[in-house]
Amino acid sequence: MDDFDEAFAAWLRDEAGIAEPRRVVRRGAARIVVSKFEEGFAARLQDSVSRVPELLQGRAIEDAYSEQAALEQGATRVTAWQAAALGVVRSLASERELSVEEVAEIAAGVDSVAALLDSILWTGPTPGDGYQAGASEQGAMGDALARMDADTGKFTRYYGTFRGARVENYCPGSQVARALLAQAWRCCTGQPLPGAPPPIGGRG
Repeated sequence: MDDFDEAFAAWLRDEAGIAEPRRVVRRGAARIVVSKFEEGFAARLQDSVSRVPELLQGRAIEDAYSEQAALEQGATRVTAWQAAALGVVRSLASERELSVEEVAEIAAGVDSVAALLDSILWTGPTPGDGYQAGASEQGAMGDALARMDADTGKFTRYYGTFRGARVENYCPGSQVARALLAQAWRCCTGQPLPGAPPPIGGRG
């Protein structure tokens, strides 16, 4: 008889210190992947974001960013981007038939990306200050992207080892977060992603 479920739940609680339930997404001899999100969350988030393509492409966020920067003098570029992105999503929610829960899930992703980018742009640049991302900030961004692209990526948390298998908690919205981070970087710095060729006619 397989006593995995009961034993694993006890291990998460007593050894890993995880009180909230975790769903086993994938189970193998060497690796167990768990998530606090219910099945189907990733697909639902992708669907929600797909209904607001302005969030990841086009000039909607850049225009909203410029307006936000003018309203909040002294705010950092990251803060202005965060407010702009959330404002665009909320302004389109009714038209795109996004529920309150779907908007909240997108907002949580925007907030997480803003916190990450804020740590990357550690000098706290503000709009209109003539800022250009330095080598250390470009390096930090490149490192963050590489870690997000890795199999065990930026949003993967290691809990420990259970019966010889690594136990990892994975965020199913990591690919959305990566796309958001890339968009936020371009908006806040006006520069291409580290390692990418400059866009033709793009901002610089």
